[in-house]
Amino acid sequence: MKKIAPLLLLLILTLAGCQFLYTGLVILRGTEVPPKHNILHKAGEKRVAVVPRSVYTNSLELQNAPREIAKQIRDILDDSQNTRNKKLRVVEQAKVEAWLDRNGNDFDTFLEVGRDKSIEADIVIGFDIIEFRIRDPLNASLLQGHCKVEVRAYDCATGKLLAAETLTIIDPPSTPLPSDPQVASQFRPQFISVVSQQIAALFHHHNPHKLQRMNVDNLEMHRIH
Repeated sequence: MKKIAPLLLLLILTLAGCQFLYTGLVILRGTEVPPKHNILHKAGEKRVAVVPRSVYTNSLELQNAPREIAKQIRDILDDSQNTRNKKLRVVEQAKVEAWLDRNGNDFDTFLEVGRDKSIEADIVIGFDIIEFRIRDPLNASLLQGHCKVEVRAYDCATGKLLAAETLTIIDPPSTPLPSDPQVASQFRPQFISVVSQQIAALFHHHNPHKLQRMNVDNLEMHRIH
């Protein structure tokens, strides 16, 4: 019994130490969760391009939203992957936009863009904006963001589909905001940020409680609980 007691004490201290270490890691890393499609963290030395496309064109609200969203997604992924996969390179969005401009924003598949010599991506993440609006269709004096987007990711070498998702993002989710010039000017860029974060979260480790949504009271950002 005298020999067992020190061993038992050592075991207890070891387990306690592990618990403290785990707690410390949680504090340092937050409550991050892995992405639904963990194709970038495992990619190794790869280049990834983010390509926007819109099939919904009958709206001034859309304007340059696809490119604005793509740029924000690119920046989010670049920041995130630099901390986890330093060999991964996210193609500069200016190169993607230059390709789109040269080709009149007209292409059949996202692979066509990713495989181009000016891009040379190993993985292409493309998205189609099916619907995008910031006003209530029944009352133009009310603001409510609504975006339906189809997201696809491909391996450019093999053409293999790596990920496919269709997202419908509504924000504020329940109560539209009354529109006035000040609120309207802030609403669109904030909704674009919301959409960008929701799409990017499919592909990078993130804290789901820190994904931004709009506050219906003051249009400032708050956290999802």
